[in-house]
Amino acid sequence: MPQPAPASPALNSFDEFTRLDEVVLGRAEHYDAHHTDTSWRLFFYDNVAPVLGRHTSPSGEELLPIPAQLVDELNEDIAGLADALTGCGVNVLRPAAPSKDIDIRSPYWDARATPPLNVRDQTIILGNTIVETAPHVRARAFENDLLKPVFYRYYKDGGANWLSMPRPALACGSLDTSYFTRQGLDVARATDNERAGTIEGLGLEMVFDGAQCMRLGRDVLVNVANHNHELALRWLRDNLRDLRFHRLNAMADNHIDSVLVPLRPGLMLLRSPEYLKFLPAAMQSWDVIYAPETDDSNFPDYSDLGFVIPIGSRYMDINILSVDENTVVVNSLYPELIKVLEARGFTVVPVRHRHRRLFGGGYHCFTLDTVRRGGPEDYLS
Repeated sequence: MPQPAPASPALNSFDEFTRLDEVVLGRAEHYDAHHTDTSWRLFFYDNVAPVLGRHTSPSGEELLPIPAQLVDELNEDIAGLADALTGCGVNVLRPAAPSKDIDIRSPYWDARATPPLNVRDQTIILGNTIVETAPHVRARAFENDLLKPVFYRYYKDGGANWLSMPRPALACGSLDTSYFTRQGLDVARATDNERAGTIEGLGLEMVFDGAQCMRLGRDVLVNVANHNHELALRWLRDNLRDLRFHRLNAMADNHIDSVLVPLRPGLMLLRSPEYLKFLPAAMQSWDVIYAPETDDSNFPDYSDLGFVIPIGSRYMDINILSVDENTVVVNSLYPELIKVLEARGFTVVPVRHRHRRLFGGGYHCFTLDTVRRGGPEDYLS
């Protein structure tokens, strides 16, 4: 007699460090180009503005091809991460795979769709609530459609709540550049060739990624670098009133998971001492492991392939994933950090990740932890 399928576990993820039982791991099929329009250039501005070359797609928008060899190697490394997590007793779920390269179009712009690789960005799990965020990059506008089979599993079978921020039109003028202009930076390299249409009277929209947050039980740290993010923080506070959202004032231009990683209550990994001042007062007394410097030889050299486009930070390998309060998954190509963490008593699961700067994500970015054992604890009082 056929056995019924096992019930889906209840969605429960309040933090970054308690025991991880279930996770969504992104995938990279058909990730063969970056669509380098204005929204993409602004998002990765710190890294891409000085080096971006011209690569034009049939639609007239800029398209930066990625060699198939590098995509194959990325998929090998993702498979290694899936095996490592499974070996740690974590149930690994995957988004649906795109069946082909997909070009998308709104009334105001068109783009080559990005596959669901960095699944941390377009969603944040807050307790038993799925929150779909408001994407910054136009090419990612429909990315979460490929995660809907997973979301419906938790919604239908696990009783999860499911919310979505207002969908941004991402028209010309929707994105706030003030983070850069406050620093005296000229963003013309990103904005001069804007092709998107305008919407009269729209102005700056709510735009936000899940990786701008760090979760600490009932407290959530939220990086706010511009008015797009300010609107999102207001939305979070209005819609999730049982949690306390702490505004971090421009800790980074957007994501913070290559700056800050809470490892367990009272201990965090931090890029450097200069970032302490951005944190809530209660966290400034936590013990800190500062990320060691890494040699540039740890990163691939793409010059023989005809382009140099490191879209991600050179600090990307701070972007680690905790299996529990004593076990962390770390890029094996960052031996300096592995040594430091092991000296502090952590069990390190090393997994190779070669092209993290090319694809703009580390192991925290590639994963969405949906079931952890922690609850809405108060770690900051």
